[in-house]
Amino acid sequence: MLQEVENVSSTTRRLTIQVPSEIIQSETAAVYNEIKATTKIPGFRPGKVPQAILVNKFAKQVEAQVIEKVVPRFYMEAIKEAKLEPVNYPDINEKVELKEGQPLSFTVTVEVKPEVGDLNYEGITLKKKTFSVEDSEVEKAINSLRESKAVYATTEEALTEGDMAIVTNEAFVDDQPVDDLSYKEYPLVLGTQEMPKEFSDALIGKKKDESTEVKLNFESDHPNKTIAGKEVLFKVLITEAKKKMIPPADDEFAKGAECGTMEELTKKIHDSLGKRKESEINLDYKKEILDTLIKNHPIDVPASMVKGEIESIIQQEKESAMRKGEELKPDQELNKEFEARAKDNVKSVLLLDAIGKKESIETSDDDVKQAIEEIAVRNNLKPEEVTKLYAVREGSMDALKSRLFADKVLDFILEKSTIQ
Repeated sequence: MLQEVENVSSTTRRLTIQVPSEIIQSETAAVYNEIKATTKIPGFRPGKVPQAILVNKFAKQVEAQVIEKVVPRFYMEAIKEAKLEPVNYPDINEKVELKEGQPLSFTVTVEVKPEVGDLNYEGITLKKKTFSVEDSEVEKAINSLRESKAVYATTEEALTEGDMAIVTNEAFVDDQPVDDLSYKEYPLVLGTQEMPKEFSDALIGKKKDESTEVKLNFESDHPNKTIAGKEVLFKVLITEAKKKMIPPADDEFAKGAECGTMEELTKKIHDSLGKRKESEINLDYKKEILDTLIKNHPIDVPASMVKGEIESIIQQEKESAMRKGEELKPDQELNKEFEARAKDNVKSVLLLDAIGKKESIETSDDDVKQAIEEIAVRNNLKPEEVTKLYAVREGSMDALKSRLFADKVLDFILEKSTIQ
């Protein structure tokens, strides 16, 4: 039973909770009865062990089980009675012990969502943003699509950037062969980042059956200790040359893109670019709405939520840096750098949650299913593959559901905004 709620701060509450003595006695008796029925003690038949012996032998175990059962139950009832929304696990302020014949009293400190107060989100004024789709953008998109449909055909001509060379090479350090850098019939596309520029440049202008030598110097901190700080000689033979063949922009090409003519394909790409730009403008509007909400509602944020958000941002930055091969500052510096951003992110979550509740906005299972199907189509995946990816990366679908909820609330606010 809830005895008292103390406001430690705008986001922290201390609750005094009491479990009636009759509940303690009932739960204690239930645990002892279970032990009596299942425990074998020499000299006594099952179920006939005297209570005094059970108390002497299992008192601490019984006390722990009773506390483990009643404390969470009465904590949750107290939270519900106090109408609080915890954002982290509670801290129990003292050692919890049972005293025979007495109620169990304990206090917990927990961080909660702050009271937002009066919400002001209707009639936000936004400056109208316009867009246009240029012919050059459409042409660039068509050329990119043509590039994606390119094939490589065997050629006797000299290789140029973008062509493919099938090579066999041997690597040497101080005239000694390096097997793990030697390859047979290895395909290389000239000019891509998968090979050093010097290597690519040495192959440009060469033809099938021609050979060349390339010397590369590797940094002293290279992970491969065999070549770290060394000059490596590569003896390369082009066993096959392949010319990159890009399909022409004609009606036949358009049919491969599920359009009858190039005119249809051009219009389809024009409309797609327009929808993308319109979506980007909507995203800009929503960012402005969030900035306005944060400015108009100066609320305190729970420290644990800010800490969790900082950790999430740093993790994202680390993954991005790893993909790009970049180095990051120490975590301590990143904590300070991202603190303000994390606080704004948490404020956004709290404000959108409060507005969503006020307006009875919810995210259904059908919304999640539709979103998964759309993500699957965009990324050429099966819906179950998308679900698995979220389960691995986020731990559950809750993150997606939260993002869909936030977007629904922002769409609602955007509809009520004035764009001029």
